[in-house]
This record gives sequence, structure tokens and C-alpha cells, in this order.
Amino acid sequence: MPYRIRRRPKSSSAVRQQLTDEVGGLPARMAFHQAWLQIEASAVAGPYATLVATARAEAGAQMRLAWQQPPITTDRGMNLGVPYPRDRSNATRAACLEVMRRHL
Repeated sequence: MPYRIRRRPKSSSAVRQQLTDEVGGLPARMAFHQAWLQIEASAVAGPYATLVATARAEAGAQMRLAWQQPPITTDRGMNLGVPYPRDRSNATRAACLEVMRRHL
């Protein structure tokens, strides 16, 4: 989402609304999967919850910064050049996938 926020059109309230709607829908989808895992694969629910919390913290901070940046207005600017760091999310994702592999 930070990339989509940075690439938003300049001063478009409809796009801002669409982006905030998408961001707002993410917790519900993650909660659905969390509940499903608690029912179907309880051993995986904890690592998944850790992944969600880590990703939300990492992406949340990045989204806050992205909203504070001016919208990109040129084709050249669409390539942000430097990726947003996902080190913590990637590490917890790898740990979660390992538990999932063992469980399956």
C-alpha cells in the first residue's frame, strides 16, 4: 500500500477514498484468515498473528510516511528507486511459512 499511496493522483478525493477503503478492508481480511487458522490449524495461528502484527507495524509506518510525501506527478517518478524495507515482515513470513510447511 505505501507504493500505491505514493503513486496516487494529485488531489483526487475519489482516489484517496478508494485507497483508504482498501486499507480499511485489510484488517477484516486478515482477521478472517486468523480465525480460520485458529479453527483449522491452531499450530499456525500464532505465527500468522505474529506475521500480521509485524507487517501491520512495518507497513503502517510506511503508509504514514507515504501520505506525507507529495504525489508522484511524472512517469519517471513512478519508479521510486529504493524499495520500502520489509526485513522484519520477511523474517516473520519465513518463520510462519516454516510452521505451515511442518503442519501440512
